[in-house]
Amino acid sequence: FKQKTAYEIGVRLVGSEMCIRDSVYRVIPAGEAPAEEIAALANPFGYISHLSAMQRWGLTERRPDALHLTMPPAAAATALVETRMVADYGTPELVRDQPKLKFIRHPKVVRGRPISVYETRHRGRWLQVQDSHARLATVGQAFVDMVERPQYCGGMAHVIDVWEKHATVFQEEIIATLDAADSPIAKVRAGYLLDELIQIGDDSRVQSWARFAQRGGSRVLDPTKPFRATYSEKWMLSLNV
Repeated sequence: FKQKTAYEIGVRLVGSEMCIRDSVYRVIPAGEAPAEEIAALANPFGYISHLSAMQRWGLTERRPDALHLTMPPAAAATALVETRMVADYGTPELVRDQPKLKFIRHPKVVRGRPISVYETRHRGRWLQVQDSHARLATVGQAFVDMVERPQYCGGMAHVIDVWEKHATVFQEEIIATLDAADSPIAKVRAGYLLDELIQIGDDSRVQSWARFAQRGGSRVLDPTKPFRATYSEKWMLSLNV
């Protein structure tokens, strides 16, 4: 079923686990589908991210039990809902008499799989998975997420291991995505990793991130651990891993 058809018949094609809570229905002829498909159909505004995206891109050998998703908060979804409905129907005039698309919050478990949702108004870059309803963080975005929120990516020690193994291969995607990202601390952490740890940071964009470096007890490589006296003088970053 296409999204437009789902609107017209007044149902949403999702898993049976979500029927009662969110007033949506499972269309039996559609057959079975994994959690990432069900989640994408129920809420078209999120995407697979963090450790789940890393696993999809082959950046980690870990297989997370939970499906990690990045979603906008409900308060920020109104504009996204309106844009999606206009895209489906063609014009705002055609949207007015149609059933309103609901912003559905995922339950804690979908198709037997735990769901971990990170909510942010500033969603990153994603792409549509081929032959699937699922959406996936780009490989560059996966690296941004690693340095911005390593606690959702297996921890900073694991993140460093992934960067050491794979950053050279995806160097351009990483730098371009980080350069466009609105996260100074992510730029500083990535600058340290690329410039001093892996030593592939001679790109002028990477060097420009040093302007975001500043002293302070909160400027740490791992946001989940306390400040440590060992630090990078250039990036003004406590190396607390």
